[in-house]
Amino acid sequence: MNYKKLLFILAITLTVVSCKKDDDGDSTFLLSNENIAGTYDMTYFTVDIVTTTEVQGIPVTANTDIVGDTFQVVLVMNENGSLTIEGEYRVTTTVEVGGVSETDTEILVLDDSGTYSIDANNQTITISGLDGFEVGTYEVTQFTQSEIRMVEMLTEETQTESSDITTEMRFVRQ
Repeated sequence: MNYKKLLFILAITLTVVSCKKDDDGDSTFLLSNENIAGTYDMTYFTVDIVTTTEVQGIPVTANTDIVGDTFQVVLVMNENGSLTIEGEYRVTTTVEVGGVSETDTEILVLDDSGTYSIDANNQTITISGLDGFEVGTYEVTQFTQSEIRMVEMLTEETQTESSDITTEMRFVRQ
């Protein structure tokens, strides 16, 4: 008898758990101009740069970390592909070369407009036309009704150095 009760309770529990609806109401949805249009607050900004250069035949690596905080930035994305970004935030830049690091902090002020285009197949957004902010093609790593997270990874090379650059930005819909 106890065995049958246990199986019955287990079956009911599994049914309830497996049929449980996603309660957060924030599931991923289609990346499109219509869905992305809105007003967003910036909540996160980082840039990591690893630069390798050769000095007298010896490779030297410099690590640069840029971290934003104290965000008062508003991003408005319109359905027609235009955008504006206004506000200010603080960035702390730390450069480390050969075990020696130097840190600098500054306030960045944004007041610019540009455009964006979406590639839903590749889950990317390309931002262009901005003078005072990061332009480029970003992989959208998370897109919900309330949040956008995007990352850009690129490599820049010259004859004397190579830089791997990773930029990540996050915005929450107002």
